[in-house]
Amino acid sequence: MTIWMELLLALGTLGVLLFVPGYIIARALGLRGLWSVAVSGPASVTAVVSASIVAPLLGMTWGVLPVAVVTAAIVILVVGLRMLLWRATPPHDPGDSLRPWARAAVVAAPLVIVVQVLLMIGSPDHISQTFDNIFHLNAVRYILETGNASSFWVSSLTSSEAGVPPSFYPAGWHAFSALLVDVSGVSIPVASNALLIGFAAFTWTTGIVVLTRELSGGRTSTMVGAAAAATCFPAFPILLADYGVLFPYMMALSFVPATLALLVRAVMRDHTDARARVPWLVALVGLLPGMAVSHPGGLVVLLAMGAVVFAAALVRRARRHGGRPPGGLWAWMGLAGYLVIAGCLWFFLRPSADARTWTPELTVGQAIGEVLTASVNRAPINLGMAVLIVLGIVAAFRTRTARGGLTLGLFALAAGLYITAAGVPYLLLRDVLVGAWYNNIPRLAAIMPLVWVPLAALGFTAAWDALRARRLRGGRRMVATLGLAALVLAVFPLPQAMSMRHAIRDARANYAVSEDAPLLTTDEWALLERIDEYVPEDAVIVGSPWTGTALAYALADREVLFPHTLMYVSQDMQEILDSLDTAEPGSEVCDLLTDRRADFVLDFGRQEVNGGRHVYRGLDRLARSDAVELVDSEGDARLYRVTACG
Repeated sequence: MTIWMELLLALGTLGVLLFVPGYIIARALGLRGLWSVAVSGPASVTAVVSASIVAPLLGMTWGVLPVAVVTAAIVILVVGLRMLLWRATPPHDPGDSLRPWARAAVVAAPLVIVVQVLLMIGSPDHISQTFDNIFHLNAVRYILETGNASSFWVSSLTSSEAGVPPSFYPAGWHAFSALLVDVSGVSIPVASNALLIGFAAFTWTTGIVVLTRELSGGRTSTMVGAAAAATCFPAFPILLADYGVLFPYMMALSFVPATLALLVRAVMRDHTDARARVPWLVALVGLLPGMAVSHPGGLVVLLAMGAVVFAAALVRRARRHGGRPPGGLWAWMGLAGYLVIAGCLWFFLRPSADARTWTPELTVGQAIGEVLTASVNRAPINLGMAVLIVLGIVAAFRTRTARGGLTLGLFALAAGLYITAAGVPYLLLRDVLVGAWYNNIPRLAAIMPLVWVPLAALGFTAAWDALRARRLRGGRRMVATLGLAALVLAVFPLPQAMSMRHAIRDARANYAVSEDAPLLTTDEWALLERIDEYVPEDAVIVGSPWTGTALAYALADREVLFPHTLMYVSQDMQEILDSLDTAEPGSEVCDLLTDRRADFVLDFGRQEVNGGRHVYRGLDRLARSDAVELVDSEGDARLYRVTACG
């Protein structure tokens, strides 16, 4: 029961860190109601990542103090801008107010996702047993150890011996995790799971409800449908917590709805004064650093969807002014300029070519079918949501409004990107269009709920209105009543019992600690839990990172020679890997081990994450080696002390 109390402590602390700084900033901007809540999470992350970069420049150790200083500076800046550019609170739209049922749905949706995540992870201290999580967990320990959370520093964890300055790595997730561990005192796995819950349950749901309100209106049925639908798609956030694991990308994507909603409010609403757009645009710009430093993939999603928003706004104004928007040619040139800038960023933010090697796995027809049945990435057909999405497409088309067109345009964009990644066989074209997401199908699949939720909410409202009208007319009241009941089942319980249950069950396997777990088995975990009884704090542990030994750093707080699988290996490090089990007094490998304080060796057998096979000649005969002695073991997991070097 203690571990669950630790999770509650982590979530309570996270609630303060993720809500308070951003809420203060949002209120300083003049935002109110659900807007201030939806913007608070991304704004807090902007404050945190900005502080993480500024702190080492000011000689400050990573912690609450630099975050408080940067938050205060942002608030002062916002207040100054408000005094110069606009003084009034942004105009309140009557549609912004939520009725009681809508409020209840907005509160209930995060709770549902909390339950989903808890069912997936099994226990608060479980970790994602996946390849990328080795780096994610160890990077948090590295930040805590060095006191530096800058995205221009964290990459040195794996390149410190390369002799080159650290490169930029989007470390927003890791900076926030380290801050949570530092403030609350919880373990790194518990902090990681708390962050997963915070961004999946809080930031995502409030943001997507606000976006739906901007696209489809604030009717109670629409808001209830949006809140419910936000919990019904395995593609986000469950997929990204299962595959990869892609925590930073999931974090950035959770910011896209609120940020996109700000853009829609700024350019699609009729503002009596041009200055009325300023607070929305300032808020939008203020959220971009948090998104970019969390993961550039989220920023590229926003750039692509922003192009659709700007195009829809121009078309809308052109229709209102006889085919010529205000500003004439300059307006279209502005859109062209945006597309050029977005295209350049699209190109330069792409990962390196050797990381964009994913190939299509479906035909174009199969990919289209997955989009229409809400079953991307080969998920089970999400029947209830699929019906509502189709109804939403029809309803958006029938409205003949700019917002309906924008909703369909965003859907077409997201669907086109997914279909390209999953089924288009022309690799050069595919790389141009979706290379920014590694040409990777799951990353594009995770974008689909951003456009599915507003459509499902619109479809729910259309069906609700039709059934209620039939019931009120008195014709076939029983049929209409049964239809309403079926509609309510389709919008929430049916997906939870079918597609979501299937996704959670599959993802749970990646968090389970078992005898054949892909990264850390039951025996290996048990050995790590007592490793501090034998290994001094200043000692370094050698081991193959592919077998999970690298996690002794994150989980046992003991330095390891190889903290990740994909890292720079110097000649000295390679010599240790090649010769450790044949070490003798006075040998070169002994000198290297002594210099690096590498006094212990972890042997977790030959099972490697992702089914890899890496043989290190200096580690493959430890059981018969005279260079080491067995200190502790648990099943096939063994801890040795180096004895050959004195």
